[in-house]
Amino acid sequence: MDPEQKIWERQKLGLEMRHKYELYFVTLIFTLTAIAIQTAQHGQVGLVLFAEIGAWAFLILSGLTSLWRLSRLWFRENQVAEYFEASHVAGERYRQLGRDLVTFDKVLAVTEACRWTLFVLGIAGLAYSRGSVLLQAWVVLDPG
Repeated sequence: MDPEQKIWERQKLGLEMRHKYELYFVTLIFTLTAIAIQTAQHGQVGLVLFAEIGAWAFLILSGLTSLWRLSRLWFRENQVAEYFEASHVAGERYRQLGRDLVTFDKVLAVTEACRWTLFVLGIAGLAYSRGSVLLQAWVVLDPG
């Protein structure tokens, strides 16, 4: 196998892994959100309730951001193909597509940071709310 073929195979593998990761992460976020909502304790009040509902909101926003990223990744790969195609034709289109890809990659980087931040805030909110409920139950059962 020639070096160009090996490079192409590795790039293809990397792209497939990226898409699988994106799909897995979206699935994980919405699964955790559904489990959190279904297993919520009724009768919570105050900061615990606020943390629980806030965690749901953060997880849902993280999932929606992930879905948006998935839809944009397909579009980006089409842009990359157009970019390579335009590289064989003289003109300004090649440069413009290159600038568009750089901008698009920056947007994807920002959304990646946003979704991870939202995800971590959601998990932290759930940990606080669920941990508080468990701690309160433990104190009530074992006052001494």
